[in-house]
Amino acid sequence: MDGDAIERDSWAALRDYFPHYEVFWQMHLYPLRSDGSIHPRRGIDEDFEFLAMFHYSTYVNLVRAFEKINKASESPFFLGEIYTSLYGANELAVKAIMRWSDIYLECQKKRAEIDTERFQRLEERFRKYRNRIHEQIPAVIVDAYSTRIPLPEKIDSYAKWTDVLYATRPEDFIEAGIQVNNDFRSLCSTLESSWKRMCDLSATLVENPDYLQKRGRGDHLKPAASFVVRSLSSNTAPSYSPTAVSAVMISSTLGSDSKKR
Repeated sequence: MDGDAIERDSWAALRDYFPHYEVFWQMHLYPLRSDGSIHPRRGIDEDFEFLAMFHYSTYVNLVRAFEKINKASESPFFLGEIYTSLYGANELAVKAIMRWSDIYLECQKKRAEIDTERFQRLEERFRKYRNRIHEQIPAVIVDAYSTRIPLPEKIDSYAKWTDVLYATRPEDFIEAGIQVNNDFRSLCSTLESSWKRMCDLSATLVENPDYLQKRGRGDHLKPAASFVVRSLSSNTAPSYSPTAVSAVMISSTLGSDSKKR
């Protein structure tokens, strides 16, 4: 993948989980670049700019979750961060689907049927785990042998500390590593299914004259400034476009804002 540092560093590990991320990027987002640059052109269509931001931010949150899952054995307190990242990826994915669907409707004059029901179910599960672990650390049971959290269907039974202390039923809990891996894979499967569907529908969309005109807007100029953010998994400091920086900032604030829901 000819993406930025985060994408290049993580793609080998994540490509099998979400292969149509790259396919979609090649079809819709790579053509937004200014000549000889990873930056988008100045003055690109707003729908495409937000699509690129939501698409990229979904992936960044997925990378964050993946890296933290691999570190979860070091500390059970990573679990809340994992679910914050999974929630963010899930929420941003729906925003990306909606923005692409708007483009499809405008250009094809018909609605794209992209089912988001699985995202809605995952959103509720991730929200509950994120909030419960954040608010009630004892909901995570740690002993000499394992770290356990309530099963998704049992989480509402352990809303208080005393419920965990005095009413715990072993069969209501699952190894945290098993649950977060299951949830990560469920999200990846849902993402891949939806992105494949959008790519299949895009076979005719990308030949539509209205689409090509909309996607082709903007001027090929060199950006006046560059921004530097650190890679999630290294000490290097690659350069990112303003769009990429904005996308990361958006995804970083979702957790605190969405906790009020």
